[in-house]
Amino acid sequence: MKHLFFSVFISLSFSAHSLVIPDNYRGGVEICTEKKDTREFGIWLDVPVDYNNPSRGLTNLFAWTKKPFDPSKKTLIFVSGGPGDTAHKSSLEISDWNVVFFDQRGIACSRPSTRELYLDRTFYSSEFIAHDMEQVRKELKVDKISVYGVSYGTVPAHLYGHFYPEATRAVVLEGIVYQGGEGLIRPERTVRNLQSFFDSLSIDIQNRILEISERSDVAANWFSNVGNMMLYMDDFANVFLTFLNNILWNDSIAVPMLKSFESKDQMDEEYYFGHVMMGMIGCQELGMNQSGLSFHSVFKDKKLISDEFNDMQKFYCESLGFEPDEKTSYYSAINYPSSSFTTYIQGSTDGATSQDEASLHFNHATIGSRQFLLVDKGGHAPLHGPVSSGYEKGDGLELRLNILKEALSGKKISYQSLKNISQFLKFEWNLTSRN
Repeated sequence: MKHLFFSVFISLSFSAHSLVIPDNYRGGVEICTEKKDTREFGIWLDVPVDYNNPSRGLTNLFAWTKKPFDPSKKTLIFVSGGPGDTAHKSSLEISDWNVVFFDQRGIACSRPSTRELYLDRTFYSSEFIAHDMEQVRKELKVDKISVYGVSYGTVPAHLYGHFYPEATRAVVLEGIVYQGGEGLIRPERTVRNLQSFFDSLSIDIQNRILEISERSDVAANWFSNVGNMMLYMDDFANVFLTFLNNILWNDSIAVPMLKSFESKDQMDEEYYFGHVMMGMIGCQELGMNQSGLSFHSVFKDKKLISDEFNDMQKFYCESLGFEPDEKTSYYSAINYPSSSFTTYIQGSTDGATSQDEASLHFNHATIGSRQFLLVDKGGHAPLHGPVSSGYEKGDGLELRLNILKEALSGKKISYQSLKNISQFLKFEWNLTSRN
């Protein structure tokens, strides 16, 4: 889920053979001393390896801002998705706010000092990440923070609001993860959206898609592989149709392009995407180790059905030593009720997190004041994606930032803000609130 410009969950949308972990392990301090980014104002802090067992000692955590920290300004902590993504390339900046980024434990500058600890599954926990965020707040000596989590980042962000309501001004969740398991790995709405799109195509295009799906040199599940990626985009139907029109009728283009979506080994990355962290959280908390639970679909009588092969189990879980279907405790937000003021931002056709799951989170996991912003035709990160990628400029950027600032301040998003952005983008941003 990393191949599109803003998606942080996209690595779950292609299949792979195995996870390759280099033998020459380096900890985060060594890596980031070498790769020091002069545009980052960094702080190092020591946090417990295990909050349930302090005797295990401490590990390094790295946080940073892009401007000198100003204690007179309000502060937010941004929580990256993945799990496993970093924010070192993020362009997120908000005037009059301290925007604090951090590498979650096991990623980039926050990799532990030893390979043994890096590959220890007990080192990884969404609850621990939320507690790490509290250590960052204490280090910065601020009384209250706002928390902004995107994709998997909505898990630690929600947990922070649950554990530390007295230190929380507001929580903003975008692309919401409600719980691990089938609702996250294979949302019914995602399959329905892809099926509806296929059904809307001309007979010629449908037949060509089915013809390619039967070729021996192209994966039978290619349509869902590509479609899942397209669902990360705003207005996915138009984007997907353009893609298909550009490749379908020329085998010399179509076959190499579609083969690029097929299985390949992945090398764990030191500085950018942490595949080990992705696997440790995904296999223990999110359902990636459940046999037969597949992201991918194949055609049968023009209907999309599961291919019943969980490639993430093979790629991540078995590579990291998990037994298939090993019993673990799936994350469920309902077990962590939050009284913190929370804003939900969800794209209606998001291919990574489902509108249905986001609604369950809104209705059951937050017990305080909350508001739900549904973006019609929106993909995975309709607000954060353009802002963090740096490609949004001018009025579009300001409209998105105005909404974000209202949410981060713990205020109801104004009707005028919603009207302005809906008119600018030509599709609706609709708000529901509840006290």
